[in-house]
Amino acid sequence: EFKHNLHSILAFLKGRWPTTEVILISPPPIDEPSRLLCPFAENKLGLPERTNEAAGNYAKACLAVAAECGVSSIDLWTRMQQIPGWQTACLSDGLHLSRTGNKIVFEEVIEALKKKGLSLETLPVDLPQINEVDPNDPLKSFEGI
Repeated sequence: EFKHNLHSILAFLKGRWPTTEVILISPPPIDEPSRLLCPFAENKLGLPERTNEAAGNYAKACLAVAAECGVSSIDLWTRMQQIPGWQTACLSDGLHLSRTGNKIVFEEVIEALKKKGLSLETLPVDLPQINEVDPNDPLKSFEGI
């Protein structure tokens, strides 16, 4: 179902904006012991609500879809686990990215853009800049887009 949904999302994006470069990013790893310390809700079973094994399966599916569709991908799941102490270096609570985790994502996206011949400096701006938005009539800034 996950792969099917990713295929549908990619088909929509490519159908609507055929020249857009899409980069699929896999989920990050999960540090299960940290998740037990920071559960979303009361945890009567004492089991993490997510596992690193499941995240790895989603990551593999994400990368497979990218290959099948011919789009770029970033294997965040594998990349982060290459960092010594990734559990606390890359994740703040076993799931959400820390400052270092976000930096890795940024660096990986920049590298993927470079491989496509794109850079932050040359990316086209297709939406108004924040300083161009009229706070009294914000929708006016989007007319003609």
